[in-house]
Amino acid sequence: MSDTVTGQQTRQLEVLVRVSSLLSTLDLDRVLNEVLRLTTEVVTASRGSFFLLNDQGRGLTLQRFLSERNYNPEMKEYVSERILHEGLAHWVLINKDAAVVDDTLIDPRWITLEGETRGARSALCVPFFFEDQVYGILTLEHPEPYHFMESDKRLAKAVANQASAAMRNAQLFDRTQEAVLNSTTEALFTIDQWGHLGVINPAAEEVLGVAARDFVGLSIDLLADENSLMTNILIAIREANLTVGTQSFEVTDARTRRDFVVSVSVMNQDQRQDGGSVVALHDVTSLKDLTRLKTHMLQMASHDLKNPLGVLLGYLDMLREDAQSGIVPAAQFIEGMLRAVDRMDELIKTLLSQERIDQQSTMRHQKINPYALLDSVLDDTRDNAQAMQHTVELDVRENLPMLSGDPVELREAMNNLIGNAIKYTPMGGTITVRM
Repeated sequence: MSDTVTGQQTRQLEVLVRVSSLLSTLDLDRVLNEVLRLTTEVVTASRGSFFLLNDQGRGLTLQRFLSERNYNPEMKEYVSERILHEGLAHWVLINKDAAVVDDTLIDPRWITLEGETRGARSALCVPFFFEDQVYGILTLEHPEPYHFMESDKRLAKAVANQASAAMRNAQLFDRTQEAVLNSTTEALFTIDQWGHLGVINPAAEEVLGVAARDFVGLSIDLLADENSLMTNILIAIREANLTVGTQSFEVTDARTRRDFVVSVSVMNQDQRQDGGSVVALHDVTSLKDLTRLKTHMLQMASHDLKNPLGVLLGYLDMLREDAQSGIVPAAQFIEGMLRAVDRMDELIKTLLSQERIDQQSTMRHQKINPYALLDSVLDDTRDNAQAMQHTVELDVRENLPMLSGDPVELREAMNNLIGNAIKYTPMGGTITVRM
């Protein structure tokens, strides 16, 4: 008997020492989980839960809710609200004292929640104090009545006293960390070693389209079920199987059509245990758009330069033939070459315009005079039409409204349209342009 008592006392002292060692730990979730685990073990409870209260602002607010039950966000909010305002935790909060429930079936302070399949028959509830204010409530359960003794209550209170400083330090550090995270525009969130969502800043909430209060502490898979971007991130993380260091990869959010570079860094608590990961999302949509725009501009320029370059080469061939025959070059040939060179010069200036490249596609739209646009296209294609001895007839309505669009792209589209008509109309045919 004495050996058993000595063993229990030794175990209790070990727990108190381990709780004291948490003072050097600033990870709030780790401190809370360790306190809950150690207390549950030392009083031989079957399971437990912990409410960490927030003393900032007015009224009672919940900062953390730890429970072995895997509640969904709605149920989590309902359970915490009801227990803190009606249940045993409410009694402890009001009376600022620990409480033992010998039999939950007859004690009115105990609330049995709907859908409970493994009900508790006895319970132990202990407050955690800081400057005489309750900021944490630990509840332990057991499936048999009269399980917890007064000695268990004294021990749980001793653990609470010992853990209060460590928990308060971690809580203050968590608030500082939260303030830093909230002030950064980069989307950041953490995943713990069990695959649960830890910290998430407002920028990440906006990117993922979720509220932190609904998913913090829950499995990251639940978030992935709600969000396609998170699904892609989770797949990439698992495929990488990262155990140390940092790795980056690109993902696209189909919902918002935004591009991100995702950086995942492994957090090591020590040399033996993985401490989870920090995930940062860098929005590179503007850079991707710029790259796509530059590629489009290069493709458009190479295509657009073909027409005036072809006209210029055709005139040069005719000038060479005339020069070999001693014929003075016709003025229309020179005028045609000048128009072709002007057209190429305009395209090159457009391509090299940094202001144009930096603008979004919607910003490139301008008001365009349809008659001026048609005149410029007819000038571009006149020489090719004359070379084919085509007659170009115009059927243009009066008082056409101004167009809205990219003048370069519209001019190129009309050039292609009339150019194809010149190309596929037989020699000496008629081309009608209606607008």
